[in-house]
Amino acid sequence: MASTENTVPELQRSLRDLMRQNSRAGRVVVAVDALDADAAGSFADAFAAAVGEDGTAVVRASLADHADDVRESVVAPFRAGEPVGDSAGAPADAVLVVSGRFLHAPEVRGLWNFSIWLESNPPIGAPRPELPDAEKHYLRTVRPKAAASVIVENSDPAHPVQVFGDFC
Repeated sequence: MASTENTVPELQRSLRDLMRQNSRAGRVVVAVDALDADAAGSFADAFAAAVGEDGTAVVRASLADHADDVRESVVAPFRAGEPVGDSAGAPADAVLVVSGRFLHAPEVRGLWNFSIWLESNPPIGAPRPELPDAEKHYLRTVRPKAAASVIVENSDPAHPVQVFGDFC
């Protein structure tokens, strides 16, 4: 029996289309946030590829934890059409995809037009690893699952699934 689950590219395209429902034109800034910066980077690379499939110019940036200058060094130049990183500049309808950790923190969450929170859980029955205090504090106080535009369960990066949180 054939599986009916979506492929990774189908999920990425679905997320791209969801982003475009709310941000049809102009320079759009997207954040991919996770506790694992490498997972966020890989997911953001695939998302950027999906966004670029239709010829949209895409700029990628990875941020260090608590990048205090992200507004001045990445977002403001992008929105002004200036070069960011290795890019030559952003045309009028470009998309900037930023990856990193702690991207839903109050001081930066307003920078994003669209954001993705990558949730990652250990397999059922496996012990949950103890998180560092900074990560526990972030999850408890910032609540990135509630702040994100989209939640993706990414425990198995080959089979990520969009999760619809119920906050009632």
